[in-house]
Amino acid sequence: MSLLLALDAYQIILIVLIALLVIAYPVLMFTRNKKENQRMTEQTNSLKRGDKVLTTSGVYGKIIDIKLEGTAKQVTIETGSDKFKSYMTIDAFAIYQVIKDEVAVAKPLQSLQEKPVEESKQDAEQNADDKKPSQPKTSAKKSAKTAEKKSKSNKKDA
Repeated sequence: MSLLLALDAYQIILIVLIALLVIAYPVLMFTRNKKENQRMTEQTNSLKRGDKVLTTSGVYGKIIDIKLEGTAKQVTIETGSDKFKSYMTIDAFAIYQVIKDEVAVAKPLQSLQEKPVEESKQDAEQNADDKKPSQPKTSAKKSAKTAEKKSKSNKKDA
């Protein structure tokens, strides 16, 4: 009892914080691992032939066959292309990620890249104006016209 009275407030707070961390860290790690294990189980249960996958060792392949042997699930994947094909049989839990179709991934990217032609021209003009503020538009147009004339005359000479 006299030991507790001898400790000042900072030491008591430090001891309480260390105790909380010692208790909280394993609890947080357990919940994180539980979520990851659940995600991996769902992924392995949803595997099917024809899926493109990436293994934990960095090998890309396409699922050819799925076998259940006892409690283990084995997946045969095809790697390589054309005459350099090879086949590997791996555990289903060695699959890191199922790769989505390229078409489904490419559609949102195309919609972001597509702009109406008028907007892109206006953006280009504004960017050109921002880059060269000291040069008026008329001189830029004149220099563009003179460059075109020079290229035409060079083509005629050749």
